[in-house]
Amino acid sequence: MKTLAFMGKGGTGKTVLSALTAKIAVEKGLKTLVIDADPATGCAMALGADRFVTVGEARLEIIRQASIAKQDETARLSEIIDYLILSALTAVGPINLLVMGKTETSGCFCSVNNLLRETISRIADSFDIIIIDAEAGIEQINRQVTKTVNAAFFVTDNSRRGINTTLLALKTLKDHTISPPETIGTIFNRVDYPDEELVDILKENEMPVIGLVPQDQEVTTRDSMGLPLSKISDTSISMNALDKIFKKINFF
Repeated sequence: MKTLAFMGKGGTGKTVLSALTAKIAVEKGLKTLVIDADPATGCAMALGADRFVTVGEARLEIIRQASIAKQDETARLSEIIDYLILSALTAVGPINLLVMGKTETSGCFCSVNNLLRETISRIADSFDIIIIDAEAGIEQINRQVTKTVNAAFFVTDNSRRGINTTLLALKTLKDHTISPPETIGTIFNRVDYPDEELVDILKENEMPVIGLVPQDQEVTTRDSMGLPLSKISDTSISMNALDKIFKKINFF
């Protein structure tokens, strides 16, 4: 089982790349789980999911159950968590989706968080690949989803702010992960040519550029019309560019 996380500044297109990667994985015959770990839940919409229960919503019920459970009812609480998380697992065609939603609640719920992460990790083990559409940093993946990420792709545009976010996320990655990902790299998205000055900054910080995905009118059109990206044509510019990147790093 492989776990791949897309991170980066908001608006750089990590959600689009997550959805397209899920399509590529399914077409390769892989049992695929997409975890939408961004509170905005954009990946769920990009895949065409119109109805779903978030893990954040399930967590509120879990906290309620934990507050009334007796000390010796850990096993029962674990069964409740299993049921609620499985209820949050949504099938979007051949793609399985787990939407994290907003999972922050005031107060300390460390035991609930640990059980929640254990349940998600156990469910994830039944898949060939997990694709995570994350926020800028990886620390919330460690806290909420799984401790192991095989590949971390930082998505950026031709802006200094995008590069700064990437470098900050890289530092967070090194500071907060027990075992760093085997593959780390930057993808320039929606650009025909990366800014050489920005590429040099990445190189100075030992961040490899693994490829670029050009502007794709088909993606723009489907996005504006609210059509699922999982139905995009195999000949799309973005699909071809992503496929080349995965072949380059021998990911699949």
